[in-house]
Amino acid sequence: MRLKGKVAIVTGGGFGIGGAAAQAMAEEGAIVAVAELDPASAEQRLASIKAAGGDGWCKSFDATDGVAMKTFVDETAERYGRIDVLLNTVGGIFARGSILEISEDDWDETFRRNVKSTFHSCRAVLPYMQRQRSGSIINMASAAGLAARKRLSAYSATKGAIIALTRQMAADFGLDGIRVNCICPGPIITERSSKRYNANPELMQRRAKEQLLGRTGVPGDAAGILVFLASDESSWITGHAYPLDGGSTAGQGSDR
Repeated sequence: MRLKGKVAIVTGGGFGIGGAAAQAMAEEGAIVAVAELDPASAEQRLASIKAAGGDGWCKSFDATDGVAMKTFVDETAERYGRIDVLLNTVGGIFARGSILEISEDDWDETFRRNVKSTFHSCRAVLPYMQRQRSGSIINMASAAGLAARKRLSAYSATKGAIIALTRQMAADFGLDGIRVNCICPGPIITERSSKRYNANPELMQRRAKEQLLGRTGVPGDAAGILVFLASDESSWITGHAYPLDGGSTAGQGSDR
């Protein structure tokens, strides 16, 4: 049990990468607090965690609401006495286009969902971790924050911001015993993104060919590194952004 005795908060923990990570952390012994916008997904994840012998609780709210986030964090700390891990997975692609094509409203909304949700959760959790003199924060960036893709201007900018924020928090809070890292996934087929790929099989095939490993990812591909970064096995690792992309940021496989 690599996370036995630890209390982990997972935002966006109902499904996708967040859901897979919440499940994996619970199976490694963590008590998992699931924050999720969709109430049914939150309850289903909690039921799955408990069915596997894990423990935790869930709450449905908008992670971009700073008051709601602080309330959730405070309630989690009151229930369990500490917070050891924060995994932020809220966000996504909300509009496509270059900066000449995307509207200002879509630009602002993408930053609100992807960056501000991370801002609120980190601000709420950090005081508890400072008092403990320990903690691991894991943010969700993207391969698009490392290597640009056409017509993803707002999304790529937010993921680059999250990488920079991760490094900044690692610098600011390292002497408090707090580690801050992020992962940078490439194409991951989740419950939400599968609708787009199922409607366009050619896109799915093209994405798979772009990865050096010849396939797109699934949420479970992220679980291992997220458990590692949450655990004491990574106790001397902070300030890093880890590609989780089938090799696509190292090179393109489509011409093989």
